[in-house]
Amino acid sequence: MNTKYYPTIDTIKCDGDAACTRVCPNGVFSIREITDDENRQLPFLGRLKTKIKGRAKSFVIHPESCIGCNLCVTNCHENAIKLSSIYNL
Repeated sequence: MNTKYYPTIDTIKCDGDAACTRVCPNGVFSIREITDDENRQLPFLGRLKTKIKGRAKSFVIHPESCIGCNLCVTNCHENAIKLSSIYNL
């Protein structure tokens, strides 16, 4: 059985401190500023947090490289990252 892992990021929670990019051994994540359109799509609390903390957010750019080590999840102080797994037979 082969397991594939897929990280997802809650951009409402993410404050862009880049802990995930520092600890990920495979370069799954990248930090960039969200666009005006992405900011408008956030709910009120997400826009407020972005205004206070800045527009930098983490994004999954290489999900196929995720090995499920969980370092991103345990190092994200905002609990913005979740790992899902899919089993291939």
